[in-house]
Amino acid sequence: MAVPPQHVMRFYGNTDYAIQSIGFREITFLHRDKLNDPFDPHFFFTTDFSENYAALIDCVQQYHAKDLQNFNDRFPQENWKQFVDGIEGYFNSLRNNTLLFSTSAINKDKHPKDNLYMWSHYGNGHRGVAIEFDTALLAMAVLAKSKRLAGEETHINEVWSEINYTAKLPKITCESIFQFVINDSEKPDEIAWEGTELAKIIQLMVRSKSIEWRIEDEWRLMWLNDETKLKIQRLDLLDGTITAVYLGCLVTDYLKDSLVFETKRNFPNAEVFRGKKARGDFALVFEQLS
Repeated sequence: MAVPPQHVMRFYGNTDYAIQSIGFREITFLHRDKLNDPFDPHFFFTTDFSENYAALIDCVQQYHAKDLQNFNDRFPQENWKQFVDGIEGYFNSLRNNTLLFSTSAINKDKHPKDNLYMWSHYGNGHRGVAIEFDTALLAMAVLAKSKRLAGEETHINEVWSEINYTAKLPKITCESIFQFVINDSEKPDEIAWEGTELAKIIQLMVRSKSIEWRIEDEWRLMWLNDETKLKIQRLDLLDGTITAVYLGCLVTDYLKDSLVFETKRNFPNAEVFRGKKARGDFALVFEQLS
């Protein structure tokens, strides 16, 4: 499990949303249905053995001949459709019950504030705002709310998810199904899935995007909630969660003053910067406002 960066950034093309996030001390989670990429997430039951039961048996015979009879006894052909339905149900449950807050990673070698593409595409042509968040404090807020609603603890590794950028979607392998079945887990359910290689492949599929989106370097804050059908949910922020605010180089002076005021009122330790076009270069420089 990858460790999330200490800080992440979210661009707001609609500056009203940015001011509300700062002024109301909250962020907004969106359902997957509201994402702008119809391939996100993109799932079809695809395997490295052509999705054919006979091919699965051939694979087991080739690599695990001594366990073939045991595999056949545990997993006869009549169980195949039920198994596929179980995997698709598992995926659909994740898809239908997951709310997301999408961000870009900040690290010592690369900062999203310097990305002209991100400002143009997600920052409304440099007229928007980018907010920097503390990942640990965001996670703490999600964990606390999840516990209040569900009455049980959620592991921190289930909160942050790194996006996998790939030219081809991962496939379910014969080996992962063999190990799943041979270890008495041939009927997929929440407990049976946990920690298996098959579950890891499905979860990788869920968080995979086309290589075309690699420039975003996305980390998602995830909130699993099967008690609501609403496509938007709010999360109250803890003190210190917002660590910096960056204004696009075309932000108006009036908006600048409003953002500085709300930031200092609600997150007094956060710094506010305004972008400017660098002289003689395709780049931005940022002056600190507060």
